Amino acid sequence: MSDAKKINKPWSKWLTLLLFVAALAFVVVKLPRGFSEDLSVIGQGKNVAVMVHDKEGVQSMNLMSMINKVRGEYADRIEFRVADANTKEGLAFSEKHQVPSASLILFARDGRRLGIVDGESGAQDPDALRKALDQALRF
Repeated sequence: MSDAKKINKPWSKWLTLLLFVAALAFVVVKLPRGFSEDLSVIGQGKNVAVMVHDKEGVQSMNLMSMINKVRGEYADRIEFRVADANTKEGLAFSEKHQVPSASLILFARDGRRLGIVDGESGAQDPDALRKALDQALRF
């Protein structure tokens, strides 16, 4: 009986709350930052790169990291967008283009699909991603 009383100490409630807040903060930090989900810009006069992203997938997180490392260099030439694979709209987008999550689909100014960067093999490092972007978009 004395062991049960030790577990009910006030500090254990605070520790539980602290662990919950830490877990929540971790999830929030892992969310993509600064990417719009507005895909209506495709075909509207600017090159667009849409990442099909699954925030729970390791490959998807790796691709997001690579994109974040290079997107500043392309900000004036490419609109970077996200299609969240965990939403109805994002899933429909990935099915329409027949790509899995952790894929980056590149679109020309007129909306033509120029290529796909596979997060598994196409973006192992920032230089590989730069090369794929430059080749597909002819920079």
